[in-house]
Amino acid sequence: MRTIKIYKAIFATILFMANGLTAQSNERGFYDAPYVRYEADKGVLTKAKATPMSFSQADLQSEASEQVCVDLTKKKSAVEWKLSQVGDGLVVRFSVPDSTEGELEVYANNKLAGTIKLNAHYSWEYLWKDGNSNNGGVLNTNPKMRFDEVRMKLPSKIAAGGKLKLVNKSGAIHVDFVEVENVPEAIPAAAGDVVFSGEGDELQNFINQNGGKTIYVPTGVYNIYSELYFGVDNTTLKGAGMWYTQLNFKKIKWLRGGLYANAKDISFLDLYLSTDNYARANSYKAINGVFTQKSVIKNVWAEHFECGAWIAQYNKGTVEFADGFLVSNCRFRNNYADGINLCKGTKNTIVEHCSFRNNGDDDMAIWSADKMECQNNTFRYCTSENCWRASGCAIYGGLNNTAHHLLIKDNLEAGLRVNNAFPGAGFNDEGMHVFSDITIIRCGTNNDLWYSAVGAIDINCTDKCGMKVKNVKFSNIDIIDSKDDAIYIMRYGGDKYVNIVFENINIDGTGKEFPFNDAKNTNAETERGVAVFFKYKPKGTVTYCNLVVKNRGGSAKQDFSTTEIGPLEWKKVSNCESAPK
Repeated sequence: MRTIKIYKAIFATILFMANGLTAQSNERGFYDAPYVRYEADKGVLTKAKATPMSFSQADLQSEASEQVCVDLTKKKSAVEWKLSQVGDGLVVRFSVPDSTEGELEVYANNKLAGTIKLNAHYSWEYLWKDGNSNNGGVLNTNPKMRFDEVRMKLPSKIAAGGKLKLVNKSGAIHVDFVEVENVPEAIPAAAGDVVFSGEGDELQNFINQNGGKTIYVPTGVYNIYSELYFGVDNTTLKGAGMWYTQLNFKKIKWLRGGLYANAKDISFLDLYLSTDNYARANSYKAINGVFTQKSVIKNVWAEHFECGAWIAQYNKGTVEFADGFLVSNCRFRNNYADGINLCKGTKNTIVEHCSFRNNGDDDMAIWSADKMECQNNTFRYCTSENCWRASGCAIYGGLNNTAHHLLIKDNLEAGLRVNNAFPGAGFNDEGMHVFSDITIIRCGTNNDLWYSAVGAIDINCTDKCGMKVKNVKFSNIDIIDSKDDAIYIMRYGGDKYVNIVFENINIDGTGKEFPFNDAKNTNAETERGVAVFFKYKPKGTVTYCNLVVKNRGGSAKQDFSTTEIGPLEWKKVSNCESAPK
């Protein structure tokens, strides 16, 4: 028996390698991230206490990991962890009241390693009154983005088994978790690199003078006052590593921040991108423009921009749309809109092994805007968490786009989203969009920004971009502890659903936020926590097989709420092999 198991393991490894993957690639999410997370409520607390778990949007901890954080508001209150692996790179996810500050003392093995200053500069978004055009008509008056993050490189490494402690020095502080990683040595310039040696405001001129080369920016913080533009083919900007080279964009104005690619084969490597920006501001993206087959965006960490990355051509140039590039091992966190949006005809692009957290719109999105169809793009091995608007991963039209091996957790709204609610190219008559091997934990709500219910998987047919939503498969999906309904299928105009498939769907726990988050009681009479909820009498056909429901909760009395199913054919097939491909 042991021999048979060994042969099976060897065969599995060969199979993964044949597909260009590793033997660990059956894992979901950013499984090979270099950091380890330590939840605050799992640490040793002194003069501190964990908040009760709460799904009520009025409560601060509803935006925390697992809806629990630790109250460190008392002076000298502390939380301590024993580290499971060596580390010197520290990230703290925290909250302080709006317009306030705080300080945390950091101890390594009971020795003071430094002090972290905290403030609310980047947090506390009041979307219903901030004036941004993207927030028109927002009704939900619960503040968003009440948590932020700060990072610190410790003066020396803490060994595995050593202790890390945070102590309140001042301020009304709540801590959600810390992440600790073993920071590698700074990357030196390679032979042939041109090395930048000036101040941040001189970097654009240096880029202009060295187009077509690899530009190396050494360790340091570089204050920059405009967007950096790359208009010459085969130009690479790289740093000494995301813990060493920081490009900090100071101007909070339109087109004054981030990196813009407008030529063939532009690459960005080993950088930390930061900004003074503190709200959603159009055209203030960390990474923007178009990228081609030799382009790589790797080991880039971007925070506090409008978006982490927005891939599209909004300029005149030789490249009309992005095609065939790679985004890998990046961290898009604490931005005010999308994590990354593959837009306006982007094709054949892979986004993999990335962390998305605390962003204010879709973490991963594919949008065929301006009637330019997005095709054959892939999201894989990424983690989306604490997104406070829209979804973890969304497809808005196009052809043959896929998302697989994702982990999506603790989002205020949807986990996965599919609709035709945005103008552009609709869903192609051919091909199949596929979401597969994805875990969705504690997503969905009865009260989004517009007092609407959204499911952990949320699909909607409208008349905004074509009249049909079609050719989408959800396969091998685990939906765990949905805050409201697990799957939400609605029609808000438009025609019908065509070739929508659910196969091997495991729903375990629903209705976790009930009875909270009623939209001023407008939904109080609606069943909450059903496995599949139909709304506004959708049309067309949706097939399902091997859909298992356990631990239904909330106020739901049935797995399928069909009161408003209308003419939709909700069709069970006998086995998943017979479902449409």
